[in-house]
Amino acid sequence: MNPLRPRVLVTPLNWGLGHATRCIPIIHWLLEQNCQVIIGANGKAGKLLQQEFPDLSYVETPGVEIRYSQNKIFFPFLLLWQMPKFLKQIRDEKKWLTQQIVKWELDAVIADNRYGMNNPTVHSVLITHQLLIKTGQGVWMDRLLQKIGYRLLNKFKEVWVPDYKGTWALAGELSNPIQLPTAPTRYIGLLNRFRHTNSKTPAAQQAHLLLLISGPEPQREIFEKLIVQSLSSFTGSFTLIKGKPEVATENTTASSNALSLLYGEKRANIYEHLDSTALQNEIEKATLIICRSGYTSLMELLPQQKKLVCVPTPGQPEQEYLAIHCEQKKWAARLTQEEFSIEEAIVLGEQFLYQPYTPPYETLANKLGPWLKSLQGKNS
Repeated sequence: MNPLRPRVLVTPLNWGLGHATRCIPIIHWLLEQNCQVIIGANGKAGKLLQQEFPDLSYVETPGVEIRYSQNKIFFPFLLLWQMPKFLKQIRDEKKWLTQQIVKWELDAVIADNRYGMNNPTVHSVLITHQLLIKTGQGVWMDRLLQKIGYRLLNKFKEVWVPDYKGTWALAGELSNPIQLPTAPTRYIGLLNRFRHTNSKTPAAQQAHLLLLISGPEPQREIFEKLIVQSLSSFTGSFTLIKGKPEVATENTTASSNALSLLYGEKRANIYEHLDSTALQNEIEKATLIICRSGYTSLMELLPQQKKLVCVPTPGQPEQEYLAIHCEQKKWAARLTQEEFSIEEAIVLGEQFLYQPYTPPYETLANKLGPWLKSLQGKNS
């Protein structure tokens, strides 16, 4: 094994697309540093990363389907009811990882919210912005889940938090809790797959909406139906991206083309999924973006300095907290799904007093360079 070319497994959780998309800049950086990268994923996350990195080795990971409550009152009870699934997934991940370490002669594992992907024989890193989990049931329940989470976090060699400390903390107290885990915790700044610019993205030539649908089912489909229904009375131009990389085939493309014809080809662009480059082009054309308030969506979109209206997923206290946090900071406007219509979002976007989100920019080389040197040193 070449000690200067570490073999690194990158493995995101398959809950929505955010865990996978925020691994994209890390994978690019590892490749730039001459690392050998193996992708371990499943479901939508796996499809997305295979499309982004078709030349990299890919292995299917164990995974279970987790459902979210549509009502935050039932959120902690649904989590507890699904706890056997969580625990089984952790056991399956540990067993699976042991096999992959032998097969690929791994030096390190970078896992995004996969709590079973650690092993004492390799340098195991966990990526998470949720050092505190919001349950919607009060501080006592939040602290209980934090305690359980820290027991799992502390089994990793390092924890990477894709956020900042202090004023620019995008996740607020989720990433900046009073107490940190005992595992070494590194704040690495925002993970953004879009190219960095020191100025605002180019101003759009005319009014244009970008509608981004994401997240786990059934709420992804519910939001899509709500948007499509609302678009029937909208006469402006828009781009709709459904967030379905797993079905981006000829049949579904034909379906989207038919929907574009219904709304008018000149004003409607509808896609199942777009790769990073094509998506950034759509972002730059937009005058207003409507999306969920998932952490990765906010992490990628806010630095683009576009007007943003967030619609938190019902039954996800984390998204509700993030939407309120960004609204209070004036970084993004918030609209509940119950109140949602295209017209309401446009009026809100025009009236909201936006403040730019401009945290200090640092490259991954500055943040993670010491970690990689340490890893190479151990292999030499």
